[in-house]
Amino acid sequence: MSYYIPEIIVGVVLIVIAIALISVAKEMIRGKKGESTCLKCKSAASKNTQYRYLFLLPLSFGDTYDDAENYLRTHMRPIMSKEQIPSGQRACWVDVFDCPCCGNRQIEITDFLQVRGEEYAKAYHKFAYDSFRPLLDSWTEIRSQSFSM
Repeated sequence: MSYYIPEIIVGVVLIVIAIALISVAKEMIRGKKGESTCLKCKSAASKNTQYRYLFLLPLSFGDTYDDAENYLRTHMRPIMSKEQIPSGQRACWVDVFDCPCCGNRQIEITDFLQVRGEEYAKAYHKFAYDSFRPLLDSWTEIRSQSFSM
């Protein structure tokens, strides 16, 4: 029996790799459809098309951060257009998704650097909606103030 342990380990590793590849492929396909995998029930969550939120980050090209959820929640600053992004500074798009199966709301954050009009993605994150709701509400408030003037 101990002679088969290397084969068993290799088999388990291959199964784990196959599951990971299937998950990545599924997420890519859903992304092309404007969907995301729900954090709770793993079904397809649809993009809430009300707004695509834009925030400025106090980061430049090579900067990194740990604890992405906490860092982003405390450092993102609402802006209304890509023209407000200073040269060499990063920004992020925030998209909201609603799950029709379990009712969960979540967000996807795309951290990017704009170079000569092109967006170069630095990181993608998925989080629960509730922890970022105050930021999204502040963005909506600023947007409504700028349109009422």
